Amino acid sequence: MSEYFEQAAIVWDKDPNRVQMAKTIADAMIHALHFQGTEIIMDYGTGTGLVALQCRQHVRHIVAVDSSPKMLAVLNEKLAVEGITNIEPREWSVGEDTSVLPRFDCIVSSMTLHHVRDTIFAARTFHSLLVPGGRIAIADLDAENGEFHEKPGIAEHDGFDRKQLERIFSRAGFVDIRFAEAATIAKPSSRTGKIRNFPIFLLTATRA
Repeated sequence: MSEYFEQAAIVWDKDPNRVQMAKTIADAMIHALHFQGTEIIMDYGTGTGLVALQCRQHVRHIVAVDSSPKMLAVLNEKLAVEGITNIEPREWSVGEDTSVLPRFDCIVSSMTLHHVRDTIFAARTFHSLLVPGGRIAIADLDAENGEFHEKPGIAEHDGFDRKQLERIFSRAGFVDIRFAEAATIAKPSSRTGKIRNFPIFLLTATRA
């Protein structure tokens, strides 16, 4: 998977549909989280920072983490060109040392959770990284039958069943778990080649 994203980094932002989808998802996150402008947040799986860049004017500071150095290099270049100082790119992923990170008021993540093998561990990690009362906003695929990605091996999960995901985050210590519609992606099925709509949910929850 990491090799896929390393190779894709240089052309990632050249897909206008991907850029628009990120904006739509970021708008849904901003609307749901009601930022006050003082928050320190983490954007997990930031990629080239498409969501982080949309959120930056609504919060104080963003730690934008990703496992792909080349994705982060693209983000660093954008930050340098635009003179943006409140986004801090870091190479980090779930399973690595959490002590190198601060505690966050919010964690956002767009289309990344289905690339994480151990969803239970990820939910617990997010919980541990939040201050009491901190919130999450996670956008990802509803359960599908493997038609979303172009080839096998890119994702760990073919989307998520909402009820199952709710149980996972509840057991990790989250409350007030809600789902909303975040976006819809229209793209060719990897099996049939025909255009199919893939719904994207937004999960929000609070650390008790």
